[in-house]
Amino acid sequence: MASPSPSRVPELTDSFLARLAAAEGLARVKVIDGPIVSDSASGEWVFVGYDADPEGDGDAATTSQTWAGIGARAKNEEILLTCAVLVRKGSTAVKPLRDRVFEIFAEVEAVVRADPSLGLPPPTVCAITDTTFRTPQTSRGLEGRLLFTLATNPTRI
Repeated sequence: MASPSPSRVPELTDSFLARLAAAEGLARVKVIDGPIVSDSASGEWVFVGYDADPEGDGDAATTSQTWAGIGARAKNEEILLTCAVLVRKGSTAVKPLRDRVFEIFAEVEAVVRADPSLGLPPPTVCAITDTTFRTPQTSRGLEGRLLFTLATNPTRI
């Protein structure tokens, strides 16, 4: 008998990535699993499991697990998956940058709204719960970074 998975983080990450990659509204946006490994010529990204901050800690996901009942045979797990939209335009104009970041984010949110389970078994429900918008000035110009958290309800594993 196979041991149960210790976490649904890999399954949630894979499912979210697949749905984002298939979304027509994100066809021109590079969808990335984790941080960029090499320099990319793209100017627009959606990161899953990464906050798009090369100076940060590289947090990917946080889970909270509790025993589902007496006997310790199952657990309930809630996942907080760190994600980000990143846009670099090479200019200092804030409005077009901000508008594009939120256009991309609207497409990401549409993926979650279309199937809040993201294909995971019931009773999984996912939602985008927290966002933070940043506009740091970099050597390449202004950068728009919208950090967001994809959260699941507590689900038995």
